[in-house]
Amino acid sequence: MIIQPIEYNYPDLRLIKDKTSFFESMKEEYTQHRDTPYFKEGRKPAIFVYRIQTKTRIYHGILAGVDISEYTNGNILKHENTLIEKEKKIIELTSERNAIIKPVLLAYKFNTRINGYMAKAFLSKRPKLRIKFEKENQIHELFAVEAKKEIKAFQKEFNSKVGKAYIADGHHRMSAVNTLITDHPELKAKGLRYITCALFSFGELDIFPYNRLIRILDTLDMKIILTQLQRLGTVKKLNKPRLPSKKGEIIMHSEDGDYAINWHKQMTEGNINMPVTFDIDIFNQHVVTDIFGITDIRSNNRIKYYEGNKGNKTLLAGVKLDPLCLGFSFYPVKKNHFIKIANKGLILPPKSTWFEPRIRNGIVVQKIKSE
Repeated sequence: MIIQPIEYNYPDLRLIKDKTSFFESMKEEYTQHRDTPYFKEGRKPAIFVYRIQTKTRIYHGILAGVDISEYTNGNILKHENTLIEKEKKIIELTSERNAIIKPVLLAYKFNTRINGYMAKAFLSKRPKLRIKFEKENQIHELFAVEAKKEIKAFQKEFNSKVGKAYIADGHHRMSAVNTLITDHPELKAKGLRYITCALFSFGELDIFPYNRLIRILDTLDMKIILTQLQRLGTVKKLNKPRLPSKKGEIIMHSEDGDYAINWHKQMTEGNINMPVTFDIDIFNQHVVTDIFGITDIRSNNRIKYYEGNKGNKTLLAGVKLDPLCLGFSFYPVKKNHFIKIANKGLILPPKSTWFEPRIRNGIVVQKIKSE
């Protein structure tokens, strides 16, 4: 994997009172702040060690430029399809901003030496940036690696030992930048020789499910739904709400109570084209489409999606707020299944994974030089 130090801008935290609001607004408002004192220019190109502390754990990764040829040559693997209209929008925003404001999140196989280089870069060192997000109870720290010798050590190890990386978050950004460079090769001389990526080993990533809240009890009776579900699997009413305990089980939350649904064996048997059967695929086809009659799963306004790192609290609250809704909790996709599907060039079901940590807009900005 070819990585490079990045030329960058970064926020002047002394001018920002509400960190959460400022960085949440960057997606829409970066252009307004780009040429103001809110952003400073990095002294010289750097690789960053990125340390994120949450309520539950600490994550470590690096920020670096990844040569776009790694994507075109198939060394960066995807697990989801992209939408042309969404890519076009990202291309427009990138051109308008003259910048990439959010890194693509990549996962790679753990490497002991890279881990050691990261530890050396942040232990007993002051971070270039330290941002505390009060609302989320998170601390983001970035430690700049600017010495040529240290940068070359990272580059050598990635180049010789990291043959593949997997897109965890940022499929549309990666594809859009590739299209932009292909259509405008002159941009390579303006800072688009690479795309900024946050590289975390698989051990430094958590995979959560995407849960669903579906408003359906205004059109279907609960008894009919339960009868239909019994054709797909065993349905057991629970004494209290919980999360799924294994692959092949989903939990349904309703005002009437909570139910564990375990698919019948024939529902989970894979096929030659898809070696792993995913609960979301079974659910989308046999529950959402066949029972609920919803065919446009991606855009139907009856369906709301909730990140699995929030547990089932949002689903239970949603059912309580609107008793015509049913909530569905899923077991997370296993990392080895994620890797197997990506390696075979196959696609995971839409809205099936939520990766942590999440990288914020506008913390480290990759510059594209203007005319």
